[in-house]
Amino acid sequence: MAPKLDTPPPTLYLNFASADPSAAGIFFASLGFTPIKAYSDETTKTFFLPAPNNTVALMIHGHSRFKEFIRPGTAIVDAKSTSECLFTLAVEKKEDVDACLGKAVAAGGAADPFVMKDYGAECGMYSRSFADLDGHIWEVVAMIGGGPHGCEGTS
Repeated sequence: MAPKLDTPPPTLYLNFASADPSAAGIFFASLGFTPIKAYSDETTKTFFLPAPNNTVALMIHGHSRFKEFIRPGTAIVDAKSTSECLFTLAVEKKEDVDACLGKAVAAGGAADPFVMKDYGAECGMYSRSFADLDGHIWEVVAMIGGGPHGCEGTS
């Protein structure tokens, strides 16, 4: 039987491996991610992302569980030494970006593993980043000045 949720199911699932799903769960809860208990157990912690991204789920799996979902014979990325992808959270204003970054650092994350020139102002945004406990890079961005403009690769 499928797990029962009190809300509509997520529209997108982000899945990644963690050396310690419980510690990662505490980290993301401190950032305002909402636990999805119906999709969580000892080896997987699942959350809805904070609004306005709250139709997306983050599933944090212990390594043995994560291996059940990936191609046989492949390795799990060490996110502290290899860039796998960039996760970006949209927020409403610059102050929300800074608040999220502050929460991440207070919970044990590392601030600004990369920094855009002028924090992305020339692109019509304010952007900061943090690394979570496993080294996955998260960007927090607020559109300012009408949103993306003047950057190569944006329209």
